[in-house]
Amino acid sequence: MNLKQLEVLKAIIATGSTVGASTTLGISQSAISRHLTTLEAEIGFELFIRDKGRLIPRPEAKALVPEVEELTEVLARVKRKAADIRAGAAGDTLLRVAFPHSITTSILPQVLSQYFNLYPKAVVETLSGPYGAVEQMVRARSADLGFVRLPTEDHGFNVRPILQGETTCVMAPGHPLASKEQVQLKDLARNDLILLGRQRSARHELEYELREAKAPHYCRIEVHSVEAACACAAAGLGVAVVPALIASFFRSPGIEMRPFRPARTSEYGIISLTDLPLSKPAEVFVDLFIKEVVSKASGTIRIGSAEYRPQRCQSL
Repeated sequence: MNLKQLEVLKAIIATGSTVGASTTLGISQSAISRHLTTLEAEIGFELFIRDKGRLIPRPEAKALVPEVEELTEVLARVKRKAADIRAGAAGDTLLRVAFPHSITTSILPQVLSQYFNLYPKAVVETLSGPYGAVEQMVRARSADLGFVRLPTEDHGFNVRPILQGETTCVMAPGHPLASKEQVQLKDLARNDLILLGRQRSARHELEYELREAKAPHYCRIEVHSVEAACACAAAGLGVAVVPALIASFFRSPGIEMRPFRPARTSEYGIISLTDLPLSKPAEVFVDLFIKEVVSKASGTIRIGSAEYRPQRCQSL
């Protein structure tokens, strides 16, 4: 048994065929079949039911999945480390950070510019995805640190709470709700809504409250970033209910933002692995990120026990 055979096993389980595994791994279909046949011969039993070109995993194959995933992830880390060493980007000069897409495209470039002024020889790899994906990247050691909404789904992280912000409603300037100073829960009734992915706890909480208030609503568009939600709202496609902190980075004449009431507070933080404390350069990166958020955010945000508004940012 070797690691290539395990990679093939994992790819076949994920795709359901040797064709799919071939595409995933970038090797020929015949090589995929050969690796699978050799693996089954070595372990002494069949892993899949062959059915008209499909490969249906047997229970024995599914039982191997957790161990296979762990081993292949270790191999991937070794390959990444070898590539870093080959590129001269190992040790303290390399920092991997994971952020939601909306932050990656808004304030992260400014943070990186300041960071490189302090560490000219540094190399930074930026990764992006939903909060759950960011957690997975940190857990798999693909990222040294990640920005997430708290509490995390996995409680095995070192968590540094850094920011709190409320929820806002985003709409086109001509929308009826734009005439209000703030948007109440009942105001969302009978409006087309633009909501973040259904896997997010904040989405579940909002829809539960709407049902309890007997406020009929319709999720017209489901998006997976605040940036996309604001863009859809600007196009007049509905009302987006999103975190005010991140939405403020996309403020423009094409949208209106109104506080959502009752207030819904979200807390955000930086996570890392408990057995891998952040390096000094990584800590500096986090501090630069916080200062950039304060300088760019609209409305009130909280850092620890202190509150900040845009007009006070210059004193930071």
